[in-house]
Amino acid sequence: MPLDTVILLGNITEGHAAIAPVVAEFDWSLECAADLEGLARICSRKEVVAVLMDLTVLDLAWRKAIPAVHNIAPRALPILCHRFSDAVDWTEASAAGAFHQLSLPLHPGELRQSLGFVWAEKNKRFQVIPLTKDERRRIRKSAAASGRRSG
Repeated sequence: MPLDTVILLGNITEGHAAIAPVVAEFDWSLECAADLEGLARICSRKEVVAVLMDLTVLDLAWRKAIPAVHNIAPRALPILCHRFSDAVDWTEASAAGAFHQLSLPLHPGELRQSLGFVWAEKNKRFQVIPLTKDERRRIRKSAAASGRRSG
């Protein structure tokens, strides 16, 4: 029987049939919550490891949603789920407490990778260290220069 739970918060149920087997690979259960009250109900009876958040349905900006999820589920890792048309500044979202982000509709391979990061963090296999804007800029510059040399 799975000990931990992943919660789909909002309306991420489109690919539920594809999501459940990926979550089960980590020996976790999957539950859905339509809103923050539903999240609180599940958290009162289950150990929650990750919350996949669909902010459009919650009608909350991520700047408000992430702290709200942290207040309800302090040990859960929030994963922002967004459409390609949604503007999310990952540097700010990470600083606000987001653990990862995924595009909707969820792709099983991307979900597996994200949940692998959750598993590793919960098992302390590595530590996530966000890059600063300057570090990202240097990496992009270096990658661009490497591409020019190899081409």
